[in-house]
Amino acid sequence: MTRHEFDRADRVTIVSEANGSTAMLLYEDLARARMREVREAVGQVRLANRLSTARRWRRLARWAAARAVRAADLL
Repeated sequence: MTRHEFDRADRVTIVSEANGSTAMLLYEDLARARMREVREAVGQVRLANRLSTARRWRRLARWAAARAVRAADLL
C-alpha cells in the first residue's frame, strides 16, 4: 500500500512503499505547481480582457447616446 506525504516547505512529494523504500516525486510536484501558475495567469488575462471589453462597450454606449441626442435635436 502506498502512503503520500506532502512536505509544503520543500514542495516535494514523498511516496512510502510497502517495502520501506521512498521515491521523491519532485517532477510531478513541479508540474502541478506549473499548471497552477498557468491557470492563474490565464485567469488574469481573462480578467484583463473582460475589463477591456467593458471599457470598449462603455465608450460605444457614450458615443451612441451622444449621436442619439444630436439626431433628436435635428427633428
